Amino acid sequence: MKKYLLFLLLAGILSSQFWGCISYSRTETDIYTISELDTTTQYLDKNAPGNRDNGIIYSSSRTVQSERMMIQRDSTVIREYPNFIRLGLFESIGLIGTSVDSAIGSGMFGIFPDLDNLKATYRGSGGKVFSGGLYRFGIMELRLRWFRDAKDWTYGFSGFEIIRPDARIENTLASIAPFYLRKRFYLREEIPYIAITGHMGLGWYPSQYLNLSASIDVGSIGGLNVRGYIGLAAGINLASSPFVKQSPVNDSKSTTSIFPYAGIGISFLDFLNRVPETYREWKDHEHSSWDIGLMQFIFINSGAKSLWISDSGSPSLLTGFILRLANASVALPLLDWKLYAGTSLVNFVILGEKEWGMSILPLRLGFWQTVIMDELSVEPFIEYNYYPSSFVHIGGRLNLRVTEGINIGLAAGYASGSTTGGIGSEITQGIGYPDNFTRTYIGLSVGLFDRIFFPEHLRYFKNK
Repeated sequence: MKKYLLFLLLAGILSSQFWGCISYSRTETDIYTISELDTTTQYLDKNAPGNRDNGIIYSSSRTVQSERMMIQRDSTVIREYPNFIRLGLFESIGLIGTSVDSAIGSGMFGIFPDLDNLKATYRGSGGKVFSGGLYRFGIMELRLRWFRDAKDWTYGFSGFEIIRPDARIENTLASIAPFYLRKRFYLREEIPYIAITGHMGLGWYPSQYLNLSASIDVGSIGGLNVRGYIGLAAGINLASSPFVKQSPVNDSKSTTSIFPYAGIGISFLDFLNRVPETYREWKDHEHSSWDIGLMQFIFINSGAKSLWISDSGSPSLLTGFILRLANASVALPLLDWKLYAGTSLVNFVILGEKEWGMSILPLRLGFWQTVIMDELSVEPFIEYNYYPSSFVHIGGRLNLRVTEGINIGLAAGYASGSTTGGIGSEITQGIGYPDNFTRTYIGLSVGLFDRIFFPEHLRYFKNK
């Protein structure tokens, strides 16, 4: 299992380096030469002293001086546009119908598994609706301009893709940077988009496979998308594949996997542009959320026994932390769009050493109030966390935007609940089984790659 996790880590590092070489923005630069012409004319009259006789014409003493100047300077205008059709962090699909007796039980969207079963020795069981999962990390699609610029064709890659039809690890198909060809048919061309999409994918290492599928897509809004899939995957793991070597029934033979599937998926920090949007500058793009980010971290003091104990044995000022990954807060059409619905891919609320909870896809409802435009905002919220821990989290944050992707602030809140099961024995053996908890806390928050939007950025306020 450790070798398998090491392989996934190395694949993630390689995929991140791969995407680091690709630009998601297109820059256009116009250079102008501005010329300013200026002509100055001076009229000078020199009147001679004394009297003049009327009727006698004198020659004029007026002189005219004309001076012409030209000033030239260069002016540079830089415009930046999105250079992609789709750019996403993570997509997860819960597969249906890929196994009867060896289902892994990945749960809705493929992200609600029994954590105790996430090990190479688990061979699955029957009676589970979601028998497998498909996972993509680092997704990019670019416009494909063929067939005389036929509409909505794209090509692209994922940093890493895993298709796991069941719990038998030797049947897993995975590839670094699999190639995909896609065609979209839009049913709705306004945010959130609705489209039917055809996919053809080719994986090359460590598995070699073909993945044909069709999906109905809803999104993106706030970086969130929901999709329904049907498809057929066929591929092979050679004897040298890490999936064959990690199998508990390893007989050093190649394994072939062919299976049809249906599935329901969700993706996070996954942004979709139609072709006209790639000709709109970044600064003019429309947004639908008050906050979208990769990570929110809050250092807290709750009065519980601290996670961190100093060398002298005295308790630390900080007892725990709160961590949200792949966060989104989507504006709702209530209270002048200040009410929002939010979620995260995963949420950790660690109040102390034995008082903590973990949640996948929590449900959050809050109110967003701008205090100082482009700088300060406040957000009270209530959050329900239901799996694998069950707890209610009520709190508020005061956010100060430092840069476009970094913010800091103050936080306070209350959390009450328990972790009754589903965490997994390997986790609880390592850090201990958590107790029930009811605590208040105060803390300092930091948002990294976490963008806060203000009314001027949201599409609902563009015409106000």
